Amino acid sequence: MIKEITQYPTVMSLEFGGPVRHFDESLLELIQDLKDTIEANNLNALAAFQIGSPLAVMVIKQNGDFLEIINPVIIKREGTITPTESTAYFPSLSATTKRYEKIKVMYEDRDAKQQFLSAEGDLAVTIQRKADYLLGANFRIRMTEEEKQLFDNKLEFGTDEIDHNDCPTVFKKDRILHLIKYGFILGVLGLLLSFFLNTETVHILKSAENTLMLILLLLMVVYFFYAQYEGKQYKHCTSCQIGNIIGTLLILSVKMILLFLGNYFLLW
Repeated sequence: MIKEITQYPTVMSLEFGGPVRHFDESLLELIQDLKDTIEANNLNALAAFQIGSPLAVMVIKQNGDFLEIINPVIIKREGTITPTESTAYFPSLSATTKRYEKIKVMYEDRDAKQQFLSAEGDLAVTIQRKADYLLGANFRIRMTEEEKQLFDNKLEFGTDEIDHNDCPTVFKKDRILHLIKYGFILGVLGLLLSFFLNTETVHILKSAENTLMLILLLLMVVYFFYAQYEGKQYKHCTSCQIGNIIGTLLILSVKMILLFLGNYFLLW
């Protein structure tokens, strides 16, 4: 059965990674669920945690076949590599990690028979990544501090298009700009509406417009300080962001003046 894949921000838990003690029909159903979910999502591997099971089980697809690994223990490690990894837990994001180049794994198959597997390259990396889930963790613990900071920036902005200290294409300050934009639209609509209202209603509209302009002014101040803070998170962004911030505020100021003049001549 195809299962929903667990994704961030679902928190890892020490409840996961429990050893399989009963090699029964429920275990076979779990293994089949992992296979079905791998196929449905075009993945190469899944750990049981990723479909909501607490058991220490992983399934890896290799050359059209499935490798079933139960209760794995890495008993030998050799060399180090720094692969770029991605995982369904953090969809559309990747990161550079530090892994062992070669490993030897002791595990059990579906018949509870002990097996040994020597792996290197992509297979070794995949096994190590899925083993992280069985330990209640994810591949973030395999990153350097610099890589963690970069990955956290990717996670915050929801995009993989961020390099070390480079500018992302999307900023949270843009959300403030959207609010200001909608506020100006609302203000202009209010001015147009004033032509069709009686005197008493226009007084109410005047109060609403004054409140709106105050809110817009406060949002502009918030935008100014937050945009600077956000730009400083990326060393290559500072100069270009300051120019963009100043230019944007000048345009917003002109719009604010025009809105104020419209209110002055039409409502006051």
